[in-house]
Amino acid sequence: MQRAPSIIFLACLAAGALPPGSAARHSALAQEAAKADREYVLETHILGYRGVGGDIDGVRNPVLRAKRGETVRIVLVNVEPLAHDLAFETLQAQTKIILDVGEETDLLFTAAADDVYYCTIPGHRAAGMEGRFEIIRAPGEADADAASEEDALRAPLPSELPPLEDIALPPLDLDSTAPDAPPNDAERSWLEHADEQVRARAAQRLARSEHIPEHTLNAWARMAREDTSLLVRAYLAEALRSVAPERRWDVLEGLHGHAPEAAGHALPTLIWYATEPVIPVDPDRALTLALDSKWPRALSFTVQRIAEAGSQDALRTLTGRLPNATPGQRTILLDGVRRILQPTDP
Repeated sequence: MQRAPSIIFLACLAAGALPPGSAARHSALAQEAAKADREYVLETHILGYRGVGGDIDGVRNPVLRAKRGETVRIVLVNVEPLAHDLAFETLQAQTKIILDVGEETDLLFTAAADDVYYCTIPGHRAAGMEGRFEIIRAPGEADADAASEEDALRAPLPSELPPLEDIALPPLDLDSTAPDAPPNDAERSWLEHADEQVRARAAQRLARSEHIPEHTLNAWARMAREDTSLLVRAYLAEALRSVAPERRWDVLEGLHGHAPEAAGHALPTLIWYATEPVIPVDPDRALTLALDSKWPRALSFTVQRIAEAGSQDALRTLTGRLPNATPGQRTILLDGVRRILQPTDP
């Protein structure tokens, strides 16, 4: 949406945003607007920004668009006696904070990538003050970040995965020399055996112990990090189901350090079922695990589970990671925020 400087002035004036006697400021506003290829005016409300003029008129948190490389100017006009501003997540740009009714500020920047704009005042973003900035692309023009974000959001719900009892573990060689006896020190040494069948069978047998000692978990964590066998990692994920959720972290970090998609359907699903119970134990640590995971769907699934709580703590957990997240991660995190703020009936 391209608009002449005079249009900006008239839109602000019609909205009652510019107080009487501000002719000098109007002149400066028009001069600055002349430097921009596109201009947008937004009114600040605690429940969201409201577009003024053109295609965005009256739209809450409108999507702002520009071509890559264009100069964009956003004029912010305060219509309530509350402090507000506007900042971008990826672009290091932010307006000053405005407080008085009729006070205005603006931001001039070069469009480079899709982004999210929001109010930095604590609590305002959660109340609804955030929107999208998008690059206008030619028909057929691809965008790698956008494609990966869409793929992540198309991931199924955790509840749409097959039941755990329907997941078949890769078969083990019944002639393997792995032990059938109760776990002991000798059996733990088989975790380092050259044969992957033996290592997998040893993990399976050790998981049957009534109490799994810490040194066994340490050995599993090392295997999860270093063992390249898909068979072994599948059996480690299965073995974790016999471990209390609060004791699974180190092994899970190792399992998430590999890309399980290469193993087909079973391994990533087994890892998820081993991960899911730890999320309510420590949602923030679970989110760190998911953000670092090499499995693309780990973040989407974890965010969905955190959002199911629908609590202020869940909201803080998700929004707290937005500033340092990549564009793709932010899209998934914001989807979780929307699930909390705008729950839908089942």
